[in-house]
Parts: sequence; structure tokens; C-alpha cells
Amino acid sequence: MHASAGFLTAISAALGVVVGSPLDVNARQTSDYVGYLISTFSDARPQVQQYLSNGNSASSFTFLNDGQPILASTVGTKGVRDIFLTTNDDRSQYYLIATDLDINADGFSWDKATRTGSRGIVVWTSTNLVDWSEPSLKTIDSETAGMVWAPSAVYNTDDSLFYVFWAARHYAESDTAHTGTATLDRIRYAMTADFETFSPPQDYVALPDTPLIDQEFQYLGTPCAYARFLKNETVNQVYQETTTGGLFGQWDRVPGYVSSLSPAEGPAAYADNVTPGLYHLLLDDYTQYRPFQTSSIEGGSWSGSNTSDFPTGLKHGSVTPVTQEEYDAISAKYL
Repeated sequence: MHASAGFLTAISAALGVVVGSPLDVNARQTSDYVGYLISTFSDARPQVQQYLSNGNSASSFTFLNDGQPILASTVGTKGVRDIFLTTNDDRSQYYLIATDLDINADGFSWDKATRTGSRGIVVWTSTNLVDWSEPSLKTIDSETAGMVWAPSAVYNTDDSLFYVFWAARHYAESDTAHTGTATLDRIRYAMTADFETFSPPQDYVALPDTPLIDQEFQYLGTPCAYARFLKNETVNQVYQETTTGGLFGQWDRVPGYVSSLSPAEGPAAYADNVTPGLYHLLLDDYTQYRPFQTSSIEGGSWSGSNTSDFPTGLKHGSVTPVTQEEYDAISAKYL
């Protein structure tokens, strides 16, 4: 369900100020955070799985719930991928959002999934990170879209809205069966206050010569400064851009790709809770996540992290820093 065009016009008129807010509560470095929570899935079990850090380690995690999923979708395709956890400013409301896609379904094909795939995202809500609502399926893109993949969200304090981003490709309005040639994959966005109603979708990054999916943001610690990571589908690698002008400001490409890893997708970025200026990045090599880190994120110089304690088998997801209260609640529920 979409909000009115008037709502979008009013918000769009203020984008230069509103989305330039420095807030990104999912990424900010602060001593209030005592650990990390990874939300992910596996190809074999397309359900929500979570890992909690061992103390405040950015590389050592325990599989929660005895290695069993904490949530399963009962809507849409009944499978979920690309799990993303987001929260509001005061961390009073949490949302788990995911791609509505089951590659193990009978008759599945990637071609079909990009032509007549789900145009919605699966949403769960919680007030405490352990008691979750039933899943709901929310349509967020138009009828010309062939799919909606890899949703993520940034909360903006100034307007109390979540800016939701995803990847899609589109077909001509006359091609209602989506049998013709589509646009290149692009990043789209819409706004929502509650993940119930959304503003009309718009293009966010649509390049004329490069198909893009799997966008992820990282707040860089000063007002309006971000890095973002995108997968170039032509070469199957992830590149980085930076801005000091907010999410809708000018972005500058960091030359090359963040690593020589290929294929690579599903970037998940997070700031280190302990060491200022240290950032981490997970890249999915189509088999599992591989961790990288940098102390010079603006330059995009990433190196492989120590993987001796990093869990295997994790796929495209998100990493959320957690407070002591959140850490204790998760531990009590799932460990």
C-alpha cells in the first residue's frame, strides 16, 4: 500500500535537508554498544537465522537458538533471503525485512524470479528484539517491476521516516507479462513510518550501462558522511562510493573494487564498537560471508580479517550493534 503523491512531493522537496541528517543508528560507533547481532539465512534454509557476538568481538560469534532459525516466513513464497534488521532513533521499534524468494521451490528459475518475482518484502516487527510479530508481505514496487531484492533501510530522525532501498528491474508498461527486455537492475527507494504504508517508489541509482543490486550504507561518524557499497552485476564484484552530502548528495566512486574477491555480493558493513575508525565489511562469495576490515574507509583500502573464530555458512544479511539490555535479552532468549 502506497501513500499519496502529495506526501511524496512534500518529502521530496525537503530531501536536501532531511536525508542529510547524520543519523544512522544501525552503524554509529559508540561505547553504548557491547556486541553485534548478525541476521542472515542459508540457501538450504531460507529462514531468519541469527548469530550473537562473543562479548564485544567483531569476529567471534555464536549461532543462536541451537542453530535453528528464529523466524520463518508463512507469506508469499514462504522463503526469505537478504535479511536486514533496522531500528528507530530510540530503539523502541525493530523491523526485520527480507527478500521474498525461495530458490528451492518447485519450478524455480532465476529468469522467472526476475520477470515475475515478488514485488514485496517480508516484514517482522518487535519492541525488544526477541518477541516478533507474524510475518507480513508488503508490496513496495510498481507492476512494471520484475522483482524486489535485497531490501535495506536507513532511519532519519528529522522526519521520523525509514528510507527503504532495494534492487529491481522493470519492464515496459505494455509488457504486462514481462516477456520482453527489461531495464538494467537498479536501486529503488521509498519512505515509510511504520512498514505498513509506503510512498510511491522511485529510482535511487540507475546507471545506463551497469546493472546494480545489493546496496548497503555505512555512516562515517560525521554529519552527512557515508560510504555505500553496490554490486556490479556485470563483473560480480562490489565497489564503494563516499559522500559528505547525505544520502541524496553527490557520491564519489572509490577506484576499483573493495577486494579482488569475485564473485562477491551482499555487502554488510559495520563500525567497530571498540576501536574508533575501524570498520568491517562482509562479502558473500556465493557460498558464505568472508570478512574484511579497514582503518581508512574513505580510501576504500580493505584487507581480509582474521577468520579463525568467524562462523561459516553465513549468507547475505546485516550486522547490528547491540546495547547491554539488548544483548542480555537476546542471550536469555536464544542461548
